Amino acid sequence: MRIALKIDVPTLNAATVGVPRLLKLLEEYQVIASFFFAVEYNAQGKGLVEKAVSLLGKRQKAEMTLQEAMLAVADAGHEIGLMGFDAGTWRKQAAFANADWTSHQLALGMETFGQLLGHAPNRFAAPGWQVNAHLLAMEERLEFRYASDVRGKFPFLPSLHNVVSQCPQIPTTLPTLSEMLAQDEIEAEKMHEYLYAESCHVLPFGHVYSANAESEGIQHLDFMEKMLVMWKGQEGTLRTLGEVRRELDLERLPVYQIGWGAVPGRKEHLAMQSVKAET
Repeated sequence: MRIALKIDVPTLNAATVGVPRLLKLLEEYQVIASFFFAVEYNAQGKGLVEKAVSLLGKRQKAEMTLQEAMLAVADAGHEIGLMGFDAGTWRKQAAFANADWTSHQLALGMETFGQLLGHAPNRFAAPGWQVNAHLLAMEERLEFRYASDVRGKFPFLPSLHNVVSQCPQIPTTLPTLSEMLAQDEIEAEKMHEYLYAESCHVLPFGHVYSANAESEGIQHLDFMEKMLVMWKGQEGTLRTLGEVRRELDLERLPVYQIGWGAVPGRKEHLAMQSVKAET
């Protein structure tokens, strides 16, 4: 069993509270993961910056704690990438956005990421699995090592609206915790068993699980620990998305169209690996 662990960090609370707890847990079980940060939390992000300012007294201190969280991830040897600038805005607008909007949002994220970490990101994960063709073209032009923007079954080169990107997609293959929680037929105390059973289905490059530092890092840290124990058992392997990327032969990687589909437990449609494109 091979599981690539992707951890989304969409909010300030996720970064400053969830990330340190996850880092401690991952260190305990000797797991290296791929973290993706959104780097601006404003009023649209549920007022988390304002709340942090009131607690810490200074906006500068709130920003420094985000930087410290990102540096801690990098210093611990985990992969670190960009999850856009404002995750909430991206989820609402990206699917129908034009090239200017997409370029501006990506530039804001990359500039802020560079200011916080000292170098530009070279991997991207779209918030909420919301994409457009402009993003795919920009990911190739920026020479990102890979992107994890969609749901699917195995890595591929994406095609959308006549744009084919040479930046490989490594899709999320497993249901998320929030999706499982929203399904009445999945008992809360048995969610770990359900997810483990789903991850036992064999896929060519193994599975990708997308955790959320706001959820698995805070309210459901015990769930995350159960999954680490189960996935590492029976000679299982937990790894980064970068390790998946190193297995890929880009010259032979198939091109698949991106479509929009629904998944159980989620209201909005998500970008998904669809049919194989003619080449």
